[in-house]
Amino acid sequence: MIPAKSSILSFIIIMLSAPSAPAEDMRQDADVVTGEAEILDADVIKIGPQRVILWGVDAPERNQSCYKDGERWGCADAAKRTLELLAGRGEVTCFLTGEADPFGRRYGVCESGGDAINEEMVRRGMALAYLDQSQDYIDAQMDAITDEVGLWEVGVEFEEPWKFRLQNTPGGFR
Repeated sequence: MIPAKSSILSFIIIMLSAPSAPAEDMRQDADVVTGEAEILDADVIKIGPQRVILWGVDAPERNQSCYKDGERWGCADAAKRTLELLAGRGEVTCFLTGEADPFGRRYGVCESGGDAINEEMVRRGMALAYLDQSQDYIDAQMDAITDEVGLWEVGVEFEEPWKFRLQNTPGGFR
C-alpha cells in the first residue's frame, strides 16, 4: 500500500518556509480565458483552444490507483467528476500564469459560479496542495485532512501525484 499521508504532512511543514507568489498576485498580470470548460483530466481543463493546468494543485493521474479499505479505488475518476461538477456550474474564468509548457498548456487559477475551483478541489480532498508552485492551498488541504474527505478519508491510501508521475510518465509531465 502507499504511505502518503504522513509524508505529505511532513512536506507541508517543510514547505511552509518556501516563498511563492499568491494566486491574488498572479491575477494582476495574468492573461485571462473565459468560457465553457471541457474537463480533460482531474486537474486540466480546456477553454476554447487553451488547455489550462490548475495552478498550485495536483490531482491523481488517470492511470494512478488509490486504495480504500484495501480495495482499489478510482481516485482519478472521482477527482475528475468533482472538477466536472465545479466547472459545470456555468462559465469558467481562468487567470493564466507563466509560459506554456511543451504541449502548449498554461497554468491558471480558475473560478466558476462564485467558487475558486483550484481551492475547492483541495478542500474537497480531490487534489493536493502543490507546494512547488504555491502555498495558497495549504489551509484548504488542512481542512480536507481535518474533515477526512476525499483522499484524506480514513482507510484511503495514495501516492502523491507528482511522485507517481516521476515514476510512470515520460518527462514527469501532467
